[in-house]
Amino acid sequence: MRPPLRDTSTELLVVFAIGSLIGTLVAMTTNAYVGGVQWFTALREGTQLLTFTIGDATYSLTSVVFLWVAAAVVIAIRRTFGITRWAGPADSIFAAQQRKEPLNIKLGIGSTLAAFTSAAGGGSVGQYGPLVHFGATLGVVMRRIVPCRLTPDIYLGCGVAAAISAGFNAPLAGIIFAHEAILRHFSVRAIAPISVASVAASTISSVLFPPSQAFLIEAPAPALVTLVPILIVTAPFIALAAIAYMMTLRKSQQFAVKTGWSAERLIITAATVCGLVGVVLPEILGLGIGTMNGILDARYTLIMLVVLLIMKILMTGLCIGFGLFGGIFSPALFVGVAAGAVIGQITLLAGLPDIATALSIAAMAAVAAAVIGAPIASVLIVLELTQSYAYAVGALIAVMAVMLVTHRLFGHSYFDRQLLDRGINLADGREALALSQHTVAEHVSSDAIRLTPGTHGTAALAAMKSAQQTEAYIVDDSGRLLAKVSVHQAIEAAEMPCLEVADRTPLILSDTDSLADAMKALSTFVGESIPIVEAPTGRLAGVITEGDLFQAVLAVQSAIRHEERD
Repeated sequence: MRPPLRDTSTELLVVFAIGSLIGTLVAMTTNAYVGGVQWFTALREGTQLLTFTIGDATYSLTSVVFLWVAAAVVIAIRRTFGITRWAGPADSIFAAQQRKEPLNIKLGIGSTLAAFTSAAGGGSVGQYGPLVHFGATLGVVMRRIVPCRLTPDIYLGCGVAAAISAGFNAPLAGIIFAHEAILRHFSVRAIAPISVASVAASTISSVLFPPSQAFLIEAPAPALVTLVPILIVTAPFIALAAIAYMMTLRKSQQFAVKTGWSAERLIITAATVCGLVGVVLPEILGLGIGTMNGILDARYTLIMLVVLLIMKILMTGLCIGFGLFGGIFSPALFVGVAAGAVIGQITLLAGLPDIATALSIAAMAAVAAAVIGAPIASVLIVLELTQSYAYAVGALIAVMAVMLVTHRLFGHSYFDRQLLDRGINLADGREALALSQHTVAEHVSSDAIRLTPGTHGTAALAAMKSAQQTEAYIVDDSGRLLAKVSVHQAIEAAEMPCLEVADRTPLILSDTDSLADAMKALSTFVGESIPIVEAPTGRLAGVITEGDLFQAVLAVQSAIRHEERD
């Protein structure tokens, strides 16, 4: 039965209102964030503190001073908000896949402030990942203020789409990114408010804030017949750069844990080392947008490009791994641009056409796609930034070829790897995740027949007949499970205690076991019911039958499918 026209109109108004509101708020905060980082970057680059001369060269310790100040502020934020682990896009992805663990609003705000401080101070970190997570956090806040029939993940997706749209002035990319990387499914109910939020964010940004373009691309796109073969051949090298970047991030975090240092010491160390490297190599500081534009304009030699590529990977790994928190998306763009330029210069030396700019753009999209797990969104960002079909097709070829390699050697994305390191596996989809979050305790039946150790077979048989069950359980005085008795064993026992013939090692589930664990156990189970014991005490909590278990699993699966299709 179709809903009345009045209800449909009301729902449309709600969708547009929610989407527009979230899009407007996220656009305001995103532009304020980006503008603030730009202002502090200009201040740092225009300041000369503690200058000294070595030979004919003059150096300044400005980068060290700014990063020390940033480190102090990050430490203060960490203490004020009580943060033990920074939050980012991985947390947004996890929150969108389930309902048990929603986003922590306080953690999201604190992490965003810390990321802003790190980027503004010159840390080798990005800004778009924190903006994505803040957009998700703001979406969750709006759901609390303005609740409606839209599910929490849709509110979250609206915030994410608006952040990408406002940050890159790419509304289409924002829509696709929210579905592709965060929600990981498309639905009629989701796409409408997310689209409204993305378009609203782009509109507000263009009307209220001065137009800005991160990348200034003037070189015309080469013919695809020239670009595509080179991209296919060089894709493994771009993939290796992406993998090296992601592995450095992981290994740096692992090394930080092994040091045993305090969080404060780690943050100060990262700020000091990054600042000192920035004294002689300022190109690696901050977002590196100016440097990326210089690479696209072919201002750097091959050796310098290799140095920039290696040092950007190392310094980003140091900052992120040691707690000078920030995003990983902007550095991924830097790594991609530099890797593409290196390949472009090598191909030029080999006598091939000069297509370094096109290779840099394609590699930028490919590395970003491998890191964030959003191939289509990455291509759309290129399309909306360049307004060039040829550049976008080149990026598409590079993205697909590179992700084939990175997916096999590293995984779906860096964010998925982060979650996997925390014991959260999204590879099997939302249904599997939902089943892993529902415990058998939610479906336990207390109708189990409890027998004492001295109960004879005839008495057990009578109890089973009365309850119309074929199984009973022997427990001690404290209620701990000792054995399981079937009707056949009760008949065999007759006038003997059932404990003498009972199954002392039956299949047992803990009340903390998930439905997923129960289904795995069921593959080798033969019987009517499975006993469920309390985890700390071993006392019999009840039982779950095969039928009840299957009904619980089907209910969870049905709810997920309904949500995705509605």
